[in-house]
Amino acid sequence: MKQYFCLLLTFIAVQCIAQSRKFPYYNGSKWGLVNDSVQEMVPPKYDAEFWIFRDKIAIVQQGGLYGSIGTDGSTVLPCRYDSIFIIKGFTAAAGLKHKFRLVDISTGKELSGVEFNKWGESRHDRPAILPVNIGKKWYFMNMVTGQLISKQGYDEVGFVTTGYYEGMIRQGNKYGVLDLATGALIAPVQYDHLVYRSQGTFDAIAGENVTFYTADGKSRPGNAAALTQNQQAPTAAATFNDAPVSDEPYIGYMSMYVAKGQGGDWRVTYEKRNYLSAPVKPASEFLLKGYTSVEKFYYDETLQPKALLKVTQNGKTGLVTPEGEVMLPCIYDSIRNEGGYYVPQVAGKEGVIKTNWKVLSPPVLKRVYRANYEAAAYLVEMPDGKKGYMDMYNGKIYIPETAR
Repeated sequence: MKQYFCLLLTFIAVQCIAQSRKFPYYNGSKWGLVNDSVQEMVPPKYDAEFWIFRDKIAIVQQGGLYGSIGTDGSTVLPCRYDSIFIIKGFTAAAGLKHKFRLVDISTGKELSGVEFNKWGESRHDRPAILPVNIGKKWYFMNMVTGQLISKQGYDEVGFVTTGYYEGMIRQGNKYGVLDLATGALIAPVQYDHLVYRSQGTFDAIAGENVTFYTADGKSRPGNAAALTQNQQAPTAAATFNDAPVSDEPYIGYMSMYVAKGQGGDWRVTYEKRNYLSAPVKPASEFLLKGYTSVEKFYYDETLQPKALLKVTQNGKTGLVTPEGEVMLPCIYDSIRNEGGYYVPQVAGKEGVIKTNWKVLSPPVLKRVYRANYEAAAYLVEMPDGKKGYMDMYNGKIYIPETAR
């Protein structure tokens, strides 16, 4: 059940968070929602983190079941489903006891009385068409009416061409084509192969016979000779020569390498190696002294500084450039590279430092979980167990009674 919600949460976050500065927060027991001024919009009473979808609706979990609420916390779709998956817009598949039906999470209405086991990717817009599986058969469903386009199910269904309401259907090892607007057959299910052309046209092949179909269902004998010539283009035989293969991974690009020298010195070089142990003349070479350990922290030719080293001195960790410039002093227990930001740690507490060296938070947080770039914020946990988001530009924390 938690897996369902995680999939849904990812989709909603990517699609919609950037439209609204509203942030979920955890009070140590339940999840609620605050706005950019840290005013409580929805009190904490839900089991899992949630976001406002299109600045209007949030999908929430309560008592292990899912539903939807408005921005004021009012119930739209009661929490009575085992899972909810957004399919298109506000239309979702709501599951209960391994059966699904279409619902509108913005109105709370069930859009279809037809229950299905699973579904495929929807296509088209006026109306949207959804492949659904019922029992052992597949059908096409009109997502506006919630009705099945044809009463007969098939072993397999699929969409034929973009822009035309045509569906491929298979029964056993025979194929046909269905008009998705009317439910009528364009081509009966009696062909061995279908070859699609343009503007909704296709060739249907049965044995050595070819029938050419247009999108309106009209047909005429096709050109079997031309079809065979086009479909059976000659292929050139490929030849391969045995060559020695190295057990080492091929590199072939400029990178940074660190090696320990004599007397506690550290040699740092920029080199372009074909293989890890291949001897090359360094493009640049630097010598660092006074550190217990030196290791590559990151390297990127396009950035400045283009490389950073994590160093240890007197049991503490810092960051320096290969040239020896200290970017973060050796005052931390550890430093974690999260790609777009760094997480220093001291005495079990964590902080957030931007790659431009702006300190959003010293190491006073219980944990820094992840960055949400659509929300422009980091999910963090406070020492008292409360969780919420920190603005990735100014460090503001969107947790009531914790904001700074």
